[in-house]
Amino acid sequence: MKKRTFLFVLAFLFVSLSFKAQTRYEKEMTTALDALYKANDLSTYKALANKFEAISRVEKDNWLPKYYVSYIYTVLAHFEKETDNKDKSLEIAQNYFNKSKAQSGNKEELAILQAYIHQSTFFVSPMTRLSDFGTNSTEIEGLLKSYPNNPRINLLQGIQLFNKPGFLGGGAAKAKPFFQKAESIYNKSQNLNSLNPNWGKTLNTIYLKKSE
Repeated sequence: MKKRTFLFVLAFLFVSLSFKAQTRYEKEMTTALDALYKANDLSTYKALANKFEAISRVEKDNWLPKYYVSYIYTVLAHFEKETDNKDKSLEIAQNYFNKSKAQSGNKEELAILQAYIHQSTFFVSPMTRLSDFGTNSTEIEGLLKSYPNNPRINLLQGIQLFNKPGFLGGGAAKAKPFFQKAESIYNKSQNLNSLNPNWGKTLNTIYLKKSE
C-alpha cells in the first residue's frame, strides 16, 4: 500500500512539474511575442532574437522558438544597410528555418516563411538577382493557391506585385487587393493570443497605405 501511495505521489509530482514547465514556456513565449509584434527598431529585434534563441535551447524539440528566430533574422535583413550584413542575417534565418522545419511544425506557416526568406534575399540586391524574382513569384503564387486565406501569403503576393513593373503586370493597383484581403483576414483573426504565427499585420498596413 505504501509503495502504491509513493508511486502515486511520484506520478503526481511529475505531472505537476511538467505542467509548470509548460506554463513557464507559454508565459515566456507570450511575453516575447507581445514584444515582437510591437517591435520597430533594430536593437529590439536583436534582443528578441536572442530571447527566442534562449527559449529554443531549452525547448529543443519545439519548432516554434526556432521559427521565430528565423523570422526575426529575416526582418533584421531589411534593417541592415550593408549587403553582406543583409545576406548574413538571411543565412542565419535559413539555418534556423531548416532546424524548425526538421521538427515537423506547421507546414503552411513554414512554407510561407521560406517564401518570405527567398523574397527578402532577392530584395537584398534586386538588380543582380533578377532571375530569383520569377522563381520566388512562382513559389508565392503556388502557396496562394494552396492557402488563399492566409494573410501572410496574401501580404507576400502583394509585395511581389507592388515591386513588379507595371508593363509586366505589376504595380500598386494590382497589389492593393491582396493587401486589402490580408487586412480583412488579420482583423478577423482569433489567434492574437496564440503562440502560432501571426506576423505581418503592421507591414501589410504600411504597404496598403503605399498602394492608395
